[in-house]
Amino acid sequence: MRIRSIHFIALTIAASIVSLFPSTAKAQDRLHGVLRLGLEHGGDKVVSFTYEDGSTPDVTAGGGLLLTGGGVAQLASIGAHALDAQLNAGVKWRTIPAATNQDANWLRIPVEGLLFYRTPLGLRFGAGATVHLRNVLKASGEVLNDRVEFRNTPGLLLQADYVRGNLAFDVRYTAMKYEIESSGSETIDASSIGVGMSFFFGRSARTATTR
Repeated sequence: MRIRSIHFIALTIAASIVSLFPSTAKAQDRLHGVLRLGLEHGGDKVVSFTYEDGSTPDVTAGGGLLLTGGGVAQLASIGAHALDAQLNAGVKWRTIPAATNQDANWLRIPVEGLLFYRTPLGLRFGAGATVHLRNVLKASGEVLNDRVEFRNTPGLLLQADYVRGNLAFDVRYTAMKYEIESSGSETIDASSIGVGMSFFFGRSARTATTR
């Protein structure tokens, strides 16, 4: 029942945002695409390895490289102020430095929905929700052989952007906990702080992001 209810939450987020997208030909000018590349750090340490040179890289629950794509729609505007809805989906990945006898990879598919207030100064402030699907940590080698799956638990997103033309630079905070699939109700903190860069594209991208 838990997993089904979380899938329902994710679908509700997506359906709510899509239903708000304008449908007339004139309103289509307010729609554009977005690609984002981000780097995130934080959360509980899940795995730690010791290398021959003495280094000890940690695999944390919130850390990783994040690549997403999606769409943005301007829902409303008052003068130079506006309200944007944004829906993203992509891949979050974390690994360890190359080693001859060990490999570890953590892959998950984030789905995100956010609402942004856009100012005339090129700043956007947003909040929303995210869920990480197909959330699996795999380790193989002489030191550790294991596979850990996590339930699809929703989390909170807070993000601030500075938009310049078709580019945006952002800082974001994610509040999230992962539940380990094989251990009942055991949870780990997967919260993170990250930075990112976005590129807006489409015929209305420039006018939509510089007002």
